Amino acid sequence: MKLLAALLLAYVPSAESLLKQAAARAQTLARTREVTLSGALAVGGDPQRNAHLVLRFPLQCRLDGEGGLSLSVKGTVENPGAVGEGTAGPALRLLQLACPFLAHRGIPSAEGQQMFRAAAQTAGADVAAGAGLSRFGDRVTWVLGAPAHDLSTPQLWLYKDNNAPARLIAQGGADLRLLEYGNPAAGEWFPRVIELWTSGQLAARFEVLEAKGVRAASQEEEDDSRE
Repeated sequence: MKLLAALLLAYVPSAESLLKQAAARAQTLARTREVTLSGALAVGGDPQRNAHLVLRFPLQCRLDGEGGLSLSVKGTVENPGAVGEGTAGPALRLLQLACPFLAHRGIPSAEGQQMFRAAAQTAGADVAAGAGLSRFGDRVTWVLGAPAHDLSTPQLWLYKDNNAPARLIAQGGADLRLLEYGNPAAGEWFPRVIELWTSGQLAARFEVLEAKGVRAASQEEEDDSRE
């Protein structure tokens, strides 16, 4: 039994296989053009403010908040976080890094795999370097682009149990963390908490309190069958 467990732990799929599975997650979300995640945004030492993260599929994200905050990102498969609009800072950086992993619904599976690869490469992560296993909190993750426990190299992490993006460590010290998938506030498809860390310090944090427009593909099929 111990030998079998060791063999299972030793098996690591190829990076391309893992990216394909991560991209395929979006197909479990129903055909929808837009999802709104409402919650609270904290940036640096500023007071927390109410904010709305609007995901327009594919690859468009807008973050609006109290105090006139208005940030947006629009990308392509080849350059997922290409165009950012708004005041430069931790909130815009968080949006640019997170948008490709949140708003890839509507991209064909093959192109979705390419998009994940491009998003990682834009951050400096060479996902072709192979994959390994690590832990993120109490969950097991796949690590693409760097040896396990080497946090000095850009890398992409995927949760092992659901293939969802977990963490992106980018060149320059930016550390994006996507936490608490499956929470009722954000559903199975989106993280409840999105954080950006820089040089070991929390730079920006968005916590989802409500999600609108989220439906499972299975629900859509049930609705179609009733018609």
